[in-house]
Amino acid sequence: MNDLLSGTGPIGKSEHQMAVSTCVNCNGHSFEVVLFTPIGDSRKLSMVQCSNCGTPIGMMDPATGPQIEALKAQVAAIDERLSRIARALQD
Repeated sequence: MNDLLSGTGPIGKSEHQMAVSTCVNCNGHSFEVVLFTPIGDSRKLSMVQCSNCGTPIGMMDPATGPQIEALKAQVAAIDERLSRIARALQD
């Protein structure tokens, strides 16, 4: 039973594999969120697209764009603080 929980048994290995999103156009695995303005409209929308070929994958609620940017800024600030701690520990 422990083998199943730890992922070392035959069933555990296959159950812990994650699906990989793949672009239907170029088989790429990297995606990005971009802002665009539809023709004849003045508002910006958020679209998920393949970062390799630009194929549109889906749309996002426009309100989530600023939230995602705020989270990116928070992650960058945490990363900077961790880098400073690591440098201080090495000195």
